[in-house]
Amino acid sequence: MENRKFWTPVRTKPRQEKKLARYCTAKNIPFYLPLIHKAHYYGKKKADFSSPMFPGYVFCRINEDLFSTLQYSNAVVYKIGIDSSTERELVRELKAIRVFERMSDKHVIEICPELVAGTPIEISRGVFRGISGIVQCRKNKMMLIVNIELLGQTAAVEINVADVEKRG
Repeated sequence: MENRKFWTPVRTKPRQEKKLARYCTAKNIPFYLPLIHKAHYYGKKKADFSSPMFPGYVFCRINEDLFSTLQYSNAVVYKIGIDSSTERELVRELKAIRVFERMSDKHVIEICPELVAGTPIEISRGVFRGISGIVQCRKNKMMLIVNIELLGQTAAVEINVADVEKRG
């Protein structure tokens, strides 16, 4: 059996990506954890932080032996099988992700693919703060058209993705 190391997506337990990254650093295992910079508002206070661009995944350069080592971190669920041809494609995509990640250092970029038509949301900032609604459609990557109920009437409102949170 070949013991070559491949860049491999490793699935982590929920919210354990940074823990696995620290473990990889301690064990000298090459890894890549793309982070995206976000801002969250708590009332009038703003908190900037970095979170994984792909929640639940860390990309590690491993073979079967190193995967066994990773399992001792207590943060790993499984790995996605990779061969040399799929690794080439993955490496190409990871290079593109690095460019995107560098852009997020200068601009706050929101990735919310789960906010599709029919998704219940709550508006967390702005004049409609605290009001619930349903996503009607995405206008573009950063804007949503949301149906909200005001005084017994339904209104379609354009809202920034950063100003909403998914409900339930």
